[in-house]
Amino acid sequence: DRATCPTGIKHLDEKTVLNGGLGRGEIGVVVANTGVGKSHYLVAMGAEALRRGKNVVHYTFELTETAVGIRYDSNLCNIPSSNVVDNKETILKTYEENDFGNLIIKQYPTGAASIITIRNHLDKLMMKDFKPSLLVIDYADIMRSTRTYDSLRHELKLVYEELRNLAMEMNIPIWTASQANRDSAKAEV
Repeated sequence: DRATCPTGIKHLDEKTVLNGGLGRGEIGVVVANTGVGKSHYLVAMGAEALRRGKNVVHYTFELTETAVGIRYDSNLCNIPSSNVVDNKETILKTYEENDFGNLIIKQYPTGAASIITIRNHLDKLMMKDFKPSLLVIDYADIMRSTRTYDSLRHELKLVYEELRNLAMEMNIPIWTASQANRDSAKAEV
């Protein structure tokens, strides 16, 4: 039986695409050029899981924890992110009226966190009885590899393999993003 974490996007959750969403032990990677919304997409995936009562850990390597939190508030409360700060009461009321899952946002400097860093943080959370249902990693391309290679592509390959292994070991889905190369902007597909 394949347990999934739906995306909330009807066409993605269809049987012919993700068959209900991202499954336990699976890694989903959104690939796009700079500035098209990869981080917003990752927040949307985390927010959908929260709406379904799931616990989410969101790792950010570019944005601050506060900036990511504002994006979650915006998404979950249907308020433009530029208006979040001015609508604290509305946001608190929304959280009180809904049975959302729990969210932990953890920031690491770009290139500082490896899979070992993530595992150590998750171990600490589990010692506090927090079991995540979904990991969001923004984003894997800027994680530190646990080994150094002559070629960046080998280091990236290792990072993605380690993330996939983590998803399988913890039996949870992981969403991340990857930067498309410049040529992809010109490509039709």
